[in-house]
Amino acid sequence: MTQRAVPTASYENMPLSLVLFRYLWPFWLFKNAATGDRLTRAAAYRHNRTMRVHLPGYLLKWLCNCALAFGLIMAFDSRTAHASGLLSVMAAGAGVMFACAVTVLFVTCYIYVYLSHNGD
Repeated sequence: MTQRAVPTASYENMPLSLVLFRYLWPFWLFKNAATGDRLTRAAAYRHNRTMRVHLPGYLLKWLCNCALAFGLIMAFDSRTAHASGLLSVMAAGAGVMFACAVTVLFVTCYIYVYLSHNGD
């Protein structure tokens, strides 16, 4: 019988982009509970309910991202009156970053509340 090599999930062997993706993006943990037959959907939903315990950590990370983006907006905005238009563009970029971070924060919060209150 041949043995298969078991792929390791060690962060030491992963590229940095994948490590950052898994560190910041909470949705890689979940399975699609809308496809498949009834048993497959139920198994995916149970998996998602067990994975919800990781979401508060991701909420904290995205809350820090929001605070960082908001701080950048305030820092760039306070200096735009005395400087060129480059800081205005940087403030707008930080605003886009803030809007995206708030969106991920709200979606993650909704998923956590939904999975916590909707039982099997």
